[in-house]
Amino acid sequence: MANVFFPIQKTYDCDVLVVGGGVAGISAAVNAAREGARVILCESGGCLGGTATKGLVGPFMTCYDAEGKNRIIRGFFSEFVERMIAEGGAISYEDCPGNNSHSGYRLKGHIGVTPFMAETMKRVAETLCREAGVRVLYHNTLIGCDTEQRRIRTAYLADNEGISAVTASVFIDASGSASLAAKAGAETFRGDENGFLQTASLFFVIDGVHADELNAYMAEHNEMRERFYMDIFDKGIADGSFPCGTQKLRIYERPDGSWLVNMAQTDNGVNELDSEALSEAEIDQRAQTVKIFEFLKKNIPALRDIRYIQSATDLGVRESRRMAGRVLLTGEDVANSRYAEEQIAVCANSIDIHQAVGVQYVAYKAKKNYYIPLSALISKDVDNLLAAGKCLSADKYAHAAIRVMPPCFAMGEAAGITAALAVKKSCAAAEVPVTEVQAIIRAHGGYLE
Repeated sequence: MANVFFPIQKTYDCDVLVVGGGVAGISAAVNAAREGARVILCESGGCLGGTATKGLVGPFMTCYDAEGKNRIIRGFFSEFVERMIAEGGAISYEDCPGNNSHSGYRLKGHIGVTPFMAETMKRVAETLCREAGVRVLYHNTLIGCDTEQRRIRTAYLADNEGISAVTASVFIDASGSASLAAKAGAETFRGDENGFLQTASLFFVIDGVHADELNAYMAEHNEMRERFYMDIFDKGIADGSFPCGTQKLRIYERPDGSWLVNMAQTDNGVNELDSEALSEAEIDQRAQTVKIFEFLKKNIPALRDIRYIQSATDLGVRESRRMAGRVLLTGEDVANSRYAEEQIAVCANSIDIHQAVGVQYVAYKAKKNYYIPLSALISKDVDNLLAAGKCLSADKYAHAAIRVMPPCFAMGEAAGITAALAVKKSCAAAEVPVTEVQAIIRAHGGYLE
C-alpha cells in the first residue's frame, strides 16, 4: 500500500536498491554490482562511510580471531583497507598488534585494529562504487515504500527537488536503523525486553599529544585504574568537572598523528529515531567535548598541550531498530558457535555493551569464533528484502558483538552477493542457496572456516 502522496519528480529503475551508505551499504552495493546487478545506493548525507566518516568512529575493530592470531574477516574488507593503505590513509591491521596508541592502549581485544583517515575512506568508497558501476544518489532520504504480496515494488526518496520513485527487484536495508524494513511493513524491533539501548557517543579529534611521554607512561602502568586514569575521572565526575559517565581514557592515534577521542556520551540514552531527541543529544555532546578536552588538558600530563581540531558531524549510534529475520542470532548462538554450515561471516569480537556507567562485557564459552548466518540478513516478512550491518536480526548480546565495522563489511558483502543472485535466478532472497553465496565469498578471498 502506498504511503506517499506527492507528485513524483524523478523515476529510477535498477536491479538492487541499497539504502544507507555506511560500510555495510558500500560493501553490499559494490558486491552486488560486481555480480552483474544494476545497483543504486542512496544516502541521506553527502558522503559514504556512515559513522566511520560522518561520525569519525575509528579505528576499525579487530578482524582477527579471539587469540589475535588468524585473520578471519577478509574479502572485500581487506580490499578496502589495502586501497586506503595505498593512498596513505590507513595503517594495516598487521602493523597494529595491540597495546599501543593505535589500539587505545588496550591490553586485550584490540589486536589487529585498523586506524584510518575519514577523508581517505570517503574517496576510496566512491572510487570503488564508480569502478563497479554503482549509481550513488546523495542527499536522498527514504520516505516510504509500496509493498504488495510480500514484495517491495517501489521505494520513495526525497531530495530538495521533490519525490523520486525507485523500482527494483531486490532491496537491501543498510540504514543502521531498519528504516527500509519498517517502511516496507516488515517486522522490526528495538532494544531488549526492557527497551534498553546502548549509549551513543560523539567523537572528536585532537592533536598535540606528547605521544612518547604517553607511550612511556603506558609501558610502566599495567594496572587498569592507573593505566587509564580512572581515579582522576571518578573524581571529576564526583565534583562535576568531568561531564559524563565515561570512566577511563579512550583515545586512539590516527595515521596522520592526530587522535580520536571517544568519551562524550549521553548517560541516560537517546531516542535515535526522534530527530528532536537526536538533535538535542548532538548539541549536548558537542558541548561536552569542549569540557572533556579542557579536563584532559588539565589532568593528563601527556595531553597538556593538546589542541581541539573538530567534532564529528553525526552522533555515533551503537544500537537502533533492527529487522526481524528468518532467524534471530542470539548471544547463545555466539557462545556456542552455531550456524557453522550457514555462515557468511566468521567473527570473534567480544560482546561489549556500552551503558550509562562503564561497559558490560559478556564472556562466551572457550572464546571461540562464531558465525553470522545468511538467514539473519533475510526478512521473514518481505521476500525481496535483506538487511546488512547494525540492523540485522540479532538480540542484544549478539548485536553487541557484531555491530562493529569489520563484521558489517562482511555482512554487506554477503547481502550484495545474495541480492545479485536473487536477481539472476528471479527468486526470493531466501531461495538463494547459501552454498552459492559462500562460494563467491571464498572466491573473493573471504574466510568461512
